Formats: sequence, C-alpha cells, structure tokens
Amino acid sequence: MLYSNPKLRAMSFRKNRARLFVDSPLDQGTTVEITGQQFHYLKNVLRIRSNQSVSLFNGSEGEWKTIVTEIATKKIVLFCEAKTREQSNPPDFWYLFAPLKKARLDFAVEKVTEIGVSKIIPVITEFTQNTRISTKRLQTIAMEATEQCGGLKVPEVVPLCPLSEILHEWPRGRALIYCDEMAKCSGKIPSAVSKAGKLAILIGPEGGFSQKDRELIDTLDESCRFSLGKRILRAETAAVAAFSLISWYYGNSYLDQKAS
Repeated sequence: MLYSNPKLRAMSFRKNRARLFVDSPLDQGTTVEITGQQFHYLKNVLRIRSNQSVSLFNGSEGEWKTIVTEIATKKIVLFCEAKTREQSNPPDFWYLFAPLKKARLDFAVEKVTEIGVSKIIPVITEFTQNTRISTKRLQTIAMEATEQCGGLKVPEVVPLCPLSEILHEWPRGRALIYCDEMAKCSGKIPSAVSKAGKLAILIGPEGGFSQKDRELIDTLDESCRFSLGKRILRAETAAVAAFSLISWYYGNSYLDQKAS
C-alpha cells in the first residue's frame, strides 16, 4: 500500500506539507501533543523541526495551521496558529463490499476514500471467501488516505456483518446501487440515484452475487442493479469505477459539502 511506505509517504508530504488527523480539539491558541506513530512519523520520517508548520484536522473543526513549539523524547507539541479551511464533509456515499484479499482490499478502501465516501461497510454475502478483516487496520488506511488527499473527514469503517442484517435495517431514502455483471449494460446512471440525496454502492465478492443475494437485495424498494460494462472487472476495479462514475454524475456540487 502506498502510504504505509514511510519514504513514499514522506515524499508526498514534502511535495505539499505535513498533514495529520488528530482526535484533539482545535482552536486558536490551543496546543496539541503528537505521540505514538504520528510522533515517529513527524520526527523520524519527515524530520520535522521547531517552528515548522503542520496542518491538522479532526473531522469537525476544519483545518488548522500549527507550529512546532517543542520536540521532546516521546512527543511533539504543536501550537494552533490559524484556521486555514472551514469544515467540509465528503458526499454521503456508502461503500458496501465483500472483503477481498489484503492488498486488494487495502487498495479499494484507499481509493474510494480519496474519491469521497462517508462510510465503509464490509459485508458477508453467500460467496464471500474472506471473513477475517481488521476494522482497525482499514480505519487507519482510510485516515491516511484522507490525510493525503486533502479531505477533512475520515470515513467511518464499521465491523463486518452479514449482508442480510444490513439490508434488514436499511434506511429509507438511501438508494442502493449494486454493481452486477448479470445486469443489462444500459450505459445510463440508474434513475433511483437522481431521486435520492443519499446513496450506497455495493460491490460483490470475486465469484459475484448468488441468486439468493440478488433476490434479497431486490426486496428493497431503494435498490437497483447497475452494469459497469461488458467486461468482468475485479472487485477493487469495480469499486473505483463505480464511485468515479457516480462522483462525475453528481458533479462538484455533491462533493465536499459544507458541514451544517
């Protein structure tokens, strides 16, 4: 994975600027202590120095320019100097998927985060092969991707659960588009998408959806099948293609919405 390599990640930030997600409150004049892996990253990978700037965001209070005021043995202290961007959130798109092998799964989570999603939901379908995933690791990948792409809110990664449970509690008004190689290739965005202000895209496992899966999904009034073309795409490719297409369809007005 690109951003797990410290050297490559450092090159990305040196080209732009150091940028981190933190859980701390951010306000003018406050200080933030950086410890653990983020401390190691700033000190030993980026080789940050006193008086250099670091951009911080916490998912609710925008982006802040901070200044390094102290570099200790196990912590770096940052002083919040000024807000540089108001809070904005990604479009309210959910990514549902049957887990893949590790490297391919990491790639898919990283790329849909960069394109813009608000929630990442692994599900178990009838043909799902990999049922052992680390929610914590995927959350870290989503965080690093958000840091890199300039986003201000890290998508939530929820624990793995059966598709039937997710569909049983499906919220009204949220369109569910499931990308199915058995669907007719119409070349048009499903009409259900334009009627919903919120949507989700479901990508099946390597073996595709079973007939039982299709019948279950079709019970939802909000669901619709969609084809990504005549070729059979790998699941991670399908995820990137689907979210890129939907983002293009909605246009910039749906991307990075101002927080209410």
